[in-house]
Amino acid sequence: MFDQRFLKITLAVLLFHAGLLYLIQSGLGRKITEAVISPEIVARIIPLEPPQKPAETPKPQPEAPPRQVKITKPIPPQPQPRPTPTPVASLPPTPNAVEAPPAPPAPPAPPAPAPEPPAPAAAAAPRTIGAGEIQCEQPPPVYPKQAQRVGEMGKTTVRITLDETAKPVKTVVTVSSGSSRLDQAALDAAKRIRCKPYVNNGRAETVNVLQPFNFELN
Repeated sequence: MFDQRFLKITLAVLLFHAGLLYLIQSGLGRKITEAVISPEIVARIIPLEPPQKPAETPKPQPEAPPRQVKITKPIPPQPQPRPTPTPVASLPPTPNAVEAPPAPPAPPAPPAPAPEPPAPAAAAAPRTIGAGEIQCEQPPPVYPKQAQRVGEMGKTTVRITLDETAKPVKTVVTVSSGSSRLDQAALDAAKRIRCKPYVNNGRAETVNVLQPFNFELN
């Protein structure tokens, strides 16, 4: 009986060691060991920061006391004594003083000038008549040689003013021929005109006569 028990124990030990060897070779034992052993816990100690001091509140500065202003009262000016006027001694009148003679009276104003006589009325402008309304002797005008050389021709009308004696007193070109030489020749001929006085209602009058002058080359 002892041998069977010993045999069972030996067999159990062998089986235990065989199983343990199998577990070691297959790696299952290591896994079981890691599962049984708790993992390592790493603890780090973090130092605590020192508490910050609260910000100091600035103390209010004491206000400067108000400056005292001294008020000086103006001193009223003292009245100054007025100077006493010195009396002026009045001189007695001079016995030989001569009184001035009174001023002569002003001369009387000159009489107002007599009103000027009214100006004579302006003479009426002389009437204008044609050359056929008065008897005249008109010498022919002198044809300027320069005008003949360049072939200038035309007609110039001159207004001749004749006084009461039929004397030409003014000549004016009213219609130009277009040539200054021909117009001047017409004016010279108009000054040599000879006419009889123009009589209207038995009275000689100053008149304007319109006299044409023709300049033509043959």
